This record gives sequence, C-alpha cells and structure tokens, in this order.
Amino acid sequence: MKYSTGQIVTLLNTEYKPAGRAVICRYEKNSHKYEVDFIYPDREKADKITVPEERLILVSDYVHS
Repeated sequence: MKYSTGQIVTLLNTEYKPAGRAVICRYEKNSHKYEVDFIYPDREKADKITVPEERLILVSDYVHS
C-alpha cells in the first residue's frame, strides 16, 4: 500500500494525463486498487471510484516532474 486514507493525490486519466485531485478512501488488497473520492469536472459532488495504483501520483511528484 503506497498511499494512506485521507491523502490527497492526483488522479491520472486513462491516457495518464492529470485529471484532477482525489482523496484516498481505502485500499482494496485483493485487486491492488484504491477507492478514491473524485469530483468530475462537470459535477459538484464527489464520486467514489476505484482506480489502479499506477493512475495515482502524489501532488508533489507531479510538481517536480
């Protein structure tokens, strides 16, 4: 588990480009994926979505790239 609950990360879209910020909710051990709260650009309320670890980066990692 690379990220912890409550941590703010950058979610990458399926083309691995930044899609926005997300908050880690939990880690799913069996699938090695994270459930995150993410607000889609056209919405006001966060949705819980499940994404693989490789589509998440720390905000500071993105700034230094």
